[in-house]
Amino acid sequence: MVTFSQVSEVDAQKRRSVLMNGQLIEQYYVSEEDTTLKHGAYQLFYKTHLIESGQFREGQRVGVWTYCNLGNVLEFKYDYDQDSLILIAGGEQQSRLSEESPCMFLGSSLVPYAHISTLVGYPAKAYDKGLEGKVDLFLVISPEGRIIKRYTGPHDPRLLAAPVLKASSSFPDDWLWIPERRNNQKQESIYKITILFELNE
Repeated sequence: MVTFSQVSEVDAQKRRSVLMNGQLIEQYYVSEEDTTLKHGAYQLFYKTHLIESGQFREGQRVGVWTYCNLGNVLEFKYDYDQDSLILIAGGEQQSRLSEESPCMFLGSSLVPYAHISTLVGYPAKAYDKGLEGKVDLFLVISPEGRIIKRYTGPHDPRLLAAPVLKASSSFPDDWLWIPERRNNQKQESIYKITILFELNE
């Protein structure tokens, strides 16, 4: 079940809003002139874990943003002004990221995972049959960072895979991916999300 609520408060002549959707919580400021535009410091939490932080200017992400996984473990940093990765956790050749880098979600990898798991839950037919397993969702990403195709693994259980594929079609239109770069060229890429389904006895 997805829950939604919003709280606003006036703070230093800006309104800070907290938006709760499923397990994701946003904290941000909005423009005084147009309260539909995020403007100022922004943080996104997965439950209690900070997974994204950076700055908005009139609704646009600017400067360097930090993206983390659970436990505040750094995933990567991205410079929106330069449209470039500047740091990947565990990367061996950080200075070459503008030329060679993997395909990544432009945000914490927990965001699309949480979106799918919140919508899918445990599929009823699979639950009734006691079916467990994993589903690999593959997204084909264009050089512009958009999804152009999606499919699941050929051996994934159908009763689990079909709901995952359906949920992925509801990703927000403004979500972007960082396409793979090779020789400083953005490539059509594949991004994989693995969803585990386990029954608790």
